[in-house]
Amino acid sequence: MALEWLMINTHCTESTGRLSMRLKNISAFILTALICLTAFNLSSLALAEDNSVRKPVAQSSDGRFQDLGDGTVRDSTSHLMWMKEDCWQLEKRWVSWYSAQEYVRRMNNKRYAGHNDWRLPTPEEAHQLYDRRRLNMDKDGDKIFIDRIFPKGAGWGTWTSEEKGNQAVVVSYKDEGGQTYQNKITGQDAFLRLVRGPVT
Repeated sequence: MALEWLMINTHCTESTGRLSMRLKNISAFILTALICLTAFNLSSLALAEDNSVRKPVAQSSDGRFQDLGDGTVRDSTSHLMWMKEDCWQLEKRWVSWYSAQEYVRRMNNKRYAGHNDWRLPTPEEAHQLYDRRRLNMDKDGDKIFIDRIFPKGAGWGTWTSEEKGNQAVVVSYKDEGGQTYQNKITGQDAFLRLVRGPVT
């Protein structure tokens, strides 16, 4: 009887030991998986932060505008992000207001500079680029007044999102600046610079 009890106890002890070892192995596996998953998430987060918060490669003389080196310029005053080159510089063509809408869709579909929320600026946003103290040159070599962090050779204005019937507002960077309603198809100042944001 004692021998049978000893054998049963030994068997139970061995089974308990094997179960304990299995539980330890499972716990170790789960712990390793959690560590790997955490490391992956932290790496992904760091990569996302690197892509969304780029360090500027250049800035305007007053520090307001920052060239992010990816075809975009960040305005630290308005927190808007602008395309560094306008549609004329990138495609060498005029755009109607309707073509401007298609251009927005195309830039978003291709995720220009990694973003898909580009849009036409409002008149107020577009006007914020105008600064009489900042001399630049448009595509014809004439004076326009936007910061020189934007390369010369752009159009002298931009379409905006504000519309009324068959007209939409164009903001000018020539002379005294200002804004006018122009025909969506035949507007004479048929240029476009896209914006996104505000961004932090």
